[in-house]
Amino acid sequence: MSSPNSHANSPSDEEEKAELLLIQKKKEEREERARREAEQRKAEEEAEAAAEARLAEIRRKKEEKKKREAEEKKKKEELEKRKAEEAKAAEAAKKAAENAKKENERKKAEEESKAAEAAKRAAEENRKKIEMERRMETAALVRAQIEKKKKEQQLNSVSNRFISSLQLLSSIIAGQRNLDGMVGQKRKRVAVVVPSGDPEGGDLNPGDDDDYVELDTDDDEDPEVPPTSPPKQSRCSRCILKAFKCELVGPGSASCKGCRKAKVRCSLVPDDYPRRSKRVKMESPVASTSSRTIEDLRTNIRDLNTRINLQEEMLRYLILRVRKLEEEKKEEEEEEEESEEDRVKRTGDRKGKGRKE
Repeated sequence: MSSPNSHANSPSDEEEKAELLLIQKKKEEREERARREAEQRKAEEEAEAAAEARLAEIRRKKEEKKKREAEEKKKKEELEKRKAEEAKAAEAAKKAAENAKKENERKKAEEESKAAEAAKRAAEENRKKIEMERRMETAALVRAQIEKKKKEQQLNSVSNRFISSLQLLSSIIAGQRNLDGMVGQKRKRVAVVVPSGDPEGGDLNPGDDDDYVELDTDDDEDPEVPPTSPPKQSRCSRCILKAFKCELVGPGSASCKGCRKAKVRCSLVPDDYPRRSKRVKMESPVASTSSRTIEDLRTNIRDLNTRINLQEEMLRYLILRVRKLEEEKKEEEEEEEESEEDRVKRTGDRKGKGRKE
């Protein structure tokens, strides 16, 4: 006998149920697998995030370490640099102290050597002075007599030279007066004309035939003389270099003989010294001859003036020499009188001592 539920538990129902269970089981497995995958993915993401965080932390620590090492290195370099500067300053101070010490020692040694040399020189001078005084005392009488005779001879010689110089000076003055009379006579005044080729305005070749002259019959006017005279120097620069005898050609010239030959302006003449003006060309051999004659007279007068100046200097020197000789003679006579008095006193003292003994 079958039960009333036997029809419900048929094989088809069981298969359907099994299929449902299988579907449900697969669904659960799929969900479980999806859940596990999600959890695994989440775990992997968390692990990846943690790894990235650890990597960032490692990099941060590495950067901090690198920065700290750089700062330490910089501090170390600054410390070494400061130590080097301090050592350098200490070395410089040490060298300066050594140099100052050496300089002081050198100065001290120099001062000591100078003092020793001065003492030695003073002792030597004192010894020489004592020896010289002794010699002078021993030879005083003989030298006094010799000097007396020599001074008398010199005085006579100087007096003779003085008289001869006075005679020569008087003759020179007389000759100059004669020449002044000749130059002061009535004559035509001649002015030398300069060719147009002279850039400086001076006479290039005095006495040549290519010079031109201008005649002026005014007897009241004096020959042209510049208002200012050249400075009194010994020689111009050209004559100094060439070892020439520097001498201005005349009171109206703007160059010396050496510079005139070289056709250059003489450095002995200042720039503001007036130059000769160029005149109208007039050929006149007579005037040229007269110009040369007057130029010769002027040259002679200038030479006479030079000789007179030299003679005056010589006379002044001779007068001073005579005065000096007279003063020396007076001093020697006074010294001789004093030495005579001293000798008489010493002789009297020796005689008095002899009488007492």
